[in-house]
Amino acid sequence: MAMGNYIKSAGYLLIFLASAAFIAYGWMMLQFDYARKALDRGEATQAMDYYARVESPFHKVPWLPELLQQEYNHLTFNQVAILYRQRKDEEALLKLEQLPGHAPALGSSGDYSFWMGNLLFRQAVQSHDPEASVNALKAAMSEYQRGLAAEPEDWDLKFNYELVRNIFAQQDRDRKSQEQKVKSIMEKMRPKEPSYQELVPEKRG
Repeated sequence: MAMGNYIKSAGYLLIFLASAAFIAYGWMMLQFDYARKALDRGEATQAMDYYARVESPFHKVPWLPELLQQEYNHLTFNQVAILYRQRKDEEALLKLEQLPGHAPALGSSGDYSFWMGNLLFRQAVQSHDPEASVNALKAAMSEYQRGLAAEPEDWDLKFNYELVRNIFAQQDRDRKSQEQKVKSIMEKMRPKEPSYQELVPEKRG
């Protein structure tokens, strides 16, 4: 009899936990819907507030990002997209850098490389230090390449990768052209040595 009561109690507990989980998941989906509607209205700040509500449980329960990977992917990259459009690059970068610690698989996803590459590309454009700009551009290209290895058919990644690759190709063409111009100028400035025929008779032989 006692065993039967124990099994019954365990069954009720499982039902309660399952119900609570379904309610929590439904609440999460509702926040996502509210955020989407806010974005449709152009209210990015309001959308970020809804996403922040969803983000809290993921940070409090360490295994939740792995369990609900798709939802965490949606949450994080939508936040990054909003921050990127608002030009809050440091905040966007921080979210991306924290992502592998919460969900390692997402850190090697195409979405991760797309946004990280975009932020690095923007750093390259905004930098006034030529060396730092080139380094950021190289890092952006590497991220796009890494993303394409994960998602070869992602056209956004392909476009951005080709854009950066063409920048470096143009740089190489410009450098070669400049080198050729310098070579040509130096050739014209170089004194010509007299040929054998131009030497005076007594110097021949």
